[in-house]
Amino acid sequence: MEAGGGDAAQPETGKEGGQASRGVGTAPKSRSWAEVAKGVPRQSAWTSHRMPPRVLEMLRSTSAEVVDVPEEELEGSRAEWQSTTVIVRSLGRPVPIDWVAREFKRVGRLDYNVECFSLMDGFIAVRFAKEEDREAALKNGPWSVAGQLLAMERWRPNFVPGVGGIDRVVVWLRLPRLPLDYWRRETILRIAASAGNPLAVDGFTEQGGRYGFARVKVELNVSNPLKPGILVRGKYGGAEETFWQGFIYENLPAPCSRCGRIGHSSSECGYPSSVGWRGGTGSGPREGEGRYRGGSPGG
Repeated sequence: MEAGGGDAAQPETGKEGGQASRGVGTAPKSRSWAEVAKGVPRQSAWTSHRMPPRVLEMLRSTSAEVVDVPEEELEGSRAEWQSTTVIVRSLGRPVPIDWVAREFKRVGRLDYNVECFSLMDGFIAVRFAKEEDREAALKNGPWSVAGQLLAMERWRPNFVPGVGGIDRVVVWLRLPRLPLDYWRRETILRIAASAGNPLAVDGFTEQGGRYGFARVKVELNVSNPLKPGILVRGKYGGAEETFWQGFIYENLPAPCSRCGRIGHSSSECGYPSSVGWRGGTGSGPREGEGRYRGGSPGG
């Protein structure tokens, strides 16, 4: 069973619970006070509680009214979160916080229950009992709950959900069709570094037990465009040869086909088109390369 909010229910006609169709001249049924009281509350014009970045910057430079909070006043509350807490968000559908808590406890083999607190806009605060448990969680991964990949960063002061981004994610990166003479740990890490920050090589790759593709754990910043691959140049007999090395990101949602970022579709994209993506120019991946395993399409 996968978590996630469904599409908003559309009003139906002629069915119980929906908007029943009325014949001409039929008087509307009066509602009791109890029915009125249980109705949908009136929504404020400021329902999102968000301030667009441009407006916020303008207010910072022009508004004379601001609440100053002394740092010493915040020291106590910050100490409760500073060394033991991470902020998590799903890169796909929302996941229940109790599932997240159970997964951290299971993978970390912890002898206590991790605390999870639901924030706004899909963000979750996860608090461990010890700093070393938090640091171990950051080094582990990739973290996936109910098939949804999680982005995770250390909690930081003044973090505002939905405004401060959580963009660090650990994924497995595949290098398909890697030539046999490039199958060295330092060479594999060198190539993977063009996609993100390489953290480790998996056991099969390290031991040379599988040569279909190399597999590297990398740290990505998903606010940046994802690379579908990279050109690799090597010398042999004094001559240079260049080939295209495609990338496969395991369990990442498919990126926007226009800009290469995840989290939105091409119809919603506000970024300029990136070279090398579908419809772009330059050297692109062969069929089967530059793919994203899992997730839902982003464009």
